[in-house]
Amino acid sequence: MQSKTKYAVTRAQVEALFDSAGLGGVTAITPLSDGWYNAVLAVTAGGVDYVLKVAPEPGITVLAHERNLLCQELRFIALLEEQTTIRVPKVFAQGLDKALLPCDWFIMEKLGGIRLDKARLKGAARQDADAQIAQILEQFHALQGAGFGYEQMGLEANWYLALRKMTQALVEDCAGFRKRCARGKKLLRYIELHREILEAVPGVLVNFDLHTMNLFYQDEKLTVIDLERCFWGDWVGDCIMRGYAPPKHFSREEQIRFYLLEAYLATVAHSEKYSRYRPWNKAWWVDVTASAYFVCKSFSALRRLRRKG
Repeated sequence: MQSKTKYAVTRAQVEALFDSAGLGGVTAITPLSDGWYNAVLAVTAGGVDYVLKVAPEPGITVLAHERNLLCQELRFIALLEEQTTIRVPKVFAQGLDKALLPCDWFIMEKLGGIRLDKARLKGAARQDADAQIAQILEQFHALQGAGFGYEQMGLEANWYLALRKMTQALVEDCAGFRKRCARGKKLLRYIELHREILEAVPGVLVNFDLHTMNLFYQDEKLTVIDLERCFWGDWVGDCIMRGYAPPKHFSREEQIRFYLLEAYLATVAHSEKYSRYRPWNKAWWVDVTASAYFVCKSFSALRRLRRKG
């Protein structure tokens, strides 16, 4: 996927990174096009397949919560390795000092198997995969942090303060691009309206991007990739990627929390197109369409739930 944030890594730079890591001579480099933010390359070195992930170059304008995103991904990979049994890619080398590249980077294993969205599982295999996803999320939500929100933006004392800060940052990001963010301002009003509900939310680790494209299936086991959207906050956020509506057993308060985070995600999609794409890119219009649909859906649901209250 074309994106203004992707750093154009040269072959000489790739070779230097792999030499510094002692991983052998590079024999093949293939850009992986699925990513929307970082530059990602499949690299064969010393007869072994790896993946090289490279953050945007300093000076590229990104959204506030996307600053130092690759560093956060490394942090959460390490956290899950230390405190859970969740399968994550093994990291072989990393560079956060800008010595060999002007960007942060890391080298990880190239996973075997197949992405879950392409696996076409049926019957018992599908049920087992769903059970594994539930177990993965259970372990995510068992982890508690020192506060709420994105670590790279500074943690807050409760979920109301964090979600307000996260949303206000998107409004300010859009202003930096000289664009309006009416949906963000409207979301801020809904956040204020439901302050009491949000202040009572317990803070846990939220993946916020656990969909089938971020899960690899091999030998009947799932591995989680792309942990860069993780934050500390409301576990309900991980239900959004699992379906287009809150689970039927959700209480009114849980439904409100669901639709607030769905509206937040729609506002992210609205904002990120300005930093990543140009109007002639397909991804620009994917963001436009998705954001418009989900912001309309979530605000409609919030109005309905308010009337019921």
